[in-house]
Amino acid sequence: MVKQLDFVAYRKLKNIQIDFSQHVNIIAGTNGTCKSSILHLISNSYQKIKTTSDIVTDAQAIKVISKINRILNPKIEGLTRGDEEYNNPAPGVPGTLYKCTYDNDYELKFRRHNASDNTRFAIKPEYKIGKNDALPMMPVIYLGLFRLFAFGEFSDDESIKNITQKLPIEIKSELRELYNKFTGYNIELEQLNEMGVIKNRADFKTDTKGIDSNTISAGEDNLFIILLSLVSLKYYFESIHSNNVVESILLIDEIDATLHPAFQVKLLALCLEYSKKYKIQIICTSHSLTMIEKCLKEKAKVIYLLDNIDYVIPMEDVDIYKIKMYLNQSLKDEIYIGNKIPIITEDDEARLFLSLLLSYYEEIYKDSIERYFHLVNARLSSSAIKNLAEDKMLSRSTLRTINILDGDMETNLRDNITVLPGSLSPEEVAFTYSQKLYEKSEYNDFWENKVLLNQGYTKIYFRDNILKQYKDNLSKLEQAKQNSDSHGKKRELNKSLFKDYQQFWNQVLYYWIRNDENKNEITEFYENLFKLFKKTAEFHDINPKEWKSVSHE
Repeated sequence: MVKQLDFVAYRKLKNIQIDFSQHVNIIAGTNGTCKSSILHLISNSYQKIKTTSDIVTDAQAIKVISKINRILNPKIEGLTRGDEEYNNPAPGVPGTLYKCTYDNDYELKFRRHNASDNTRFAIKPEYKIGKNDALPMMPVIYLGLFRLFAFGEFSDDESIKNITQKLPIEIKSELRELYNKFTGYNIELEQLNEMGVIKNRADFKTDTKGIDSNTISAGEDNLFIILLSLVSLKYYFESIHSNNVVESILLIDEIDATLHPAFQVKLLALCLEYSKKYKIQIICTSHSLTMIEKCLKEKAKVIYLLDNIDYVIPMEDVDIYKIKMYLNQSLKDEIYIGNKIPIITEDDEARLFLSLLLSYYEEIYKDSIERYFHLVNARLSSSAIKNLAEDKMLSRSTLRTINILDGDMETNLRDNITVLPGSLSPEEVAFTYSQKLYEKSEYNDFWENKVLLNQGYTKIYFRDNILKQYKDNLSKLEQAKQNSDSHGKKRELNKSLFKDYQQFWNQVLYYWIRNDENKNEITEFYENLFKLFKKTAEFHDINPKEWKSVSHE
């Protein structure tokens, strides 16, 4: 396998190191970041394995691979020419252009080799004098973009005959089965069509009227070629006696081209399977966010190259959110516009309390977490919210929310439920605490608050108006209980009192949040909200790493 490429200079690849996994690797980046060049340089770093090799038990497998490569492997000239003239990929750079490190830590340096007329370009290994250096032997299939040209556009020239006919029966059967799983078509492989130097492929019929190798879509055609390559490398694996870390390499330029996202995901899963089972190192280029994201989730290797005009930079700590930002040419602060996690609370009072808490966390932890959330403007009972949260069908599909109940309820993080701090409803937290502020002299600084004083909320005003109304409400509630008419009465009275003096209660809750006596509850709510953010962020296309945990010790 190719373990590592260290570049001195090759086009925009300057003074960088690129590492590869032994399994599936995706190289991504905008156009002009030398992705195709990397594939070609890898293919140039090996020599063909000989049919007479001691490890080979069926030489036919090698012949099949050679025939696929003869047409679909692009020439180096195509990567170094401009529109009509040769372009030097490393002007002014003498000697070594790059170094390839293989899986056994064997290293080879490569240099430029120009023809005398400067019309052709080649890369040659730098063999050490007195050493038995040589290119490692490895079957390599390189599927270039030529495979995407429409069937039947080119006249006969050089021909490749019977690639599929040279496959064993069981391998052909597997090819048919795989193609059917993707497309639903049952194919019968026939004679290979002769289409010239640009494209040759197997001719086939299906059991669906009007559908054959001449009428399939470009995506289905591309898919067939990739599947043919995979089964051919499996055929090779089963035709050798060897114990290398990697037994073959498959290079695919723009693997996602012409493929529907559903095909992309299925194809990637198949590549991961074949890579591990049959020791195939797969290195592809791709522009597909679908495929890149799936790769990252499956822990496959993703290499993202950032274009810096005259050189490229490999992205560190690759994640899908940074990639989206670059592919969409968006700034980090813009990428989350419209991407928010819905938070459901019971009522307006709860949303006010929550907003105060979020502002406090931004103040203390210097992190604006409020930007990740949308506070749903709805009034729902705690039981209604719990029923929605516990509905598994909703939670797996459309209703991926964070649910915050009043403090007199219970937290259930499994169902995305947490509760506000204070052990009571927000109104009762404010009412109870306001009496404490009134009764105890150590809280006199609260009553000296300029915001309160400017609005006329003095200690005397509180006593004669707000506290009096609160006590009157308690009397009304007691009377209603005696008359068996208390259902919903407490909630009604509390909300009315809170609404009448909302600016005052806002300051009370603000003060309560900042009281050290309540620090543990405030911290616990923060941590629970953090956990629920991590659970729900990806569903709403938000990077879970954006909100970093904060130590509260």
